[in-house]
Amino acid sequence: MKVDARSRWQFRVQSAVFVVLFIVLLGVLAWLSQRFNVAIDLSSNQRNSLSAETLRLLDGVDQPLEITLFVSPINEAKPALETLFERYRDAQHQIGFRSLNPDLYPDLLREYDIRYDGEALISYGDRREKVSPVTESGVSTAIQRLLRQGERWLVFLEGHGERHPYRDANHDYSLFATELASRGFTIESLNLARSAAIPDNTSVLVLASPKLPLLPGEIDLLRDYIDAGGNLLWLADPEQALDGTDRLADLLALEFLPGIIVDPNSQLMGLNRVDFALVADYPRHDITRELISLSLFPEAQALAFHGQDEWQQQVFLQSDARSWNETGQMRGELFLGDDDDESGGPLDLGVSLARNQHGEDGSLFEQRVAIVGDADFVSNRYLGNGANLDIGLNLMNWLSHDDRLISISPRPAPDTRLELSQTQQVSIALFFLLLLPLGLLGGGLRIWLKRRRR
Repeated sequence: MKVDARSRWQFRVQSAVFVVLFIVLLGVLAWLSQRFNVAIDLSSNQRNSLSAETLRLLDGVDQPLEITLFVSPINEAKPALETLFERYRDAQHQIGFRSLNPDLYPDLLREYDIRYDGEALISYGDRREKVSPVTESGVSTAIQRLLRQGERWLVFLEGHGERHPYRDANHDYSLFATELASRGFTIESLNLARSAAIPDNTSVLVLASPKLPLLPGEIDLLRDYIDAGGNLLWLADPEQALDGTDRLADLLALEFLPGIIVDPNSQLMGLNRVDFALVADYPRHDITRELISLSLFPEAQALAFHGQDEWQQQVFLQSDARSWNETGQMRGELFLGDDDDESGGPLDLGVSLARNQHGEDGSLFEQRVAIVGDADFVSNRYLGNGANLDIGLNLMNWLSHDDRLISISPRPAPDTRLELSQTQQVSIALFFLLLLPLGLLGGGLRIWLKRRRR
């Protein structure tokens, strides 16, 4: 092909146009990268991105939230901490982030009582939370507390053998109360025989399986509290005192089925008893949304709701289809139907009630009540089993109308350790220490011999 001056000129023009278009393309891509932030996390369990629970929490940030990280340049964790907070900033445009060297800002350290290298301060409106050590779980929990509008007072009734939020016995709730307090709830106990009134600022009143009968006057106070639109969590064991609580059950149109729920599946999980109800499939409800772990309910009882139009009822915990309420002796071989008052599963274990009420100023609000046929699942002894803690926290968030804060529990990373069998370790050692060096040596000798023959 003959190349003349015209062809040479056309080739130069084409090359110039290509270079110009390529530069324009790079500029457009750079502009798009600044305008739209797209990241793909290929790590196992997506541990290098924020969890779905955290992202759902950040949707509730409706005003500027400022994050200040106090970390020195010599801190080895500085890049990881800054990357974590940059993910929060990228996920929510209302979040601002800055990283400060604490050595250069002693006045801020004194003002905000910053004591550790790597500590973070989160500000939302006129409220502040410090986070140390900094993890996604800790940061999300701090934001959760800041988003909670106003104080949430959880009042636990006492004086009748109820589970206590401050005591450390296996059947008490000190661990659960600690978790609640870390999420911004204020925990109080109340003896109606002494105070003779339920405080007006009570967000949720908790009745945790009283062992002694409630006095008629105390039941009247509970009825007045419910009639006025108060939110109630009733954790009811089969051992609770029936005197008084039966009047409360009648008010809520509830019936507690006799006996204890027996679940044969508990033996498949390695438990040496059948009076544990295991819940693996959760009915559709805000309290149990996105729960995937088993939950464990020791010596639980079934519920039945007989109300009509006043309450909107939903079941959020239900036993397995193979379970039943055993009313006989819990020994030997147990069979469904050996007593007339036994019913086969699935049995309702947790029920929520909601209805619309009018406040004193005429405003409309929703009253919420939750009843669980077990008081042990959030006790110190069983709180760490499966999803028990998540259900307990979600119950309190739902009852206090903080639905957006339900299930904030960032996931762990499952692949932080490489585990190899002895055979795999030996194979890797042979390959890198013997086979690979011999192969490189043999290849080098072969090339040397071929060049020598030339």
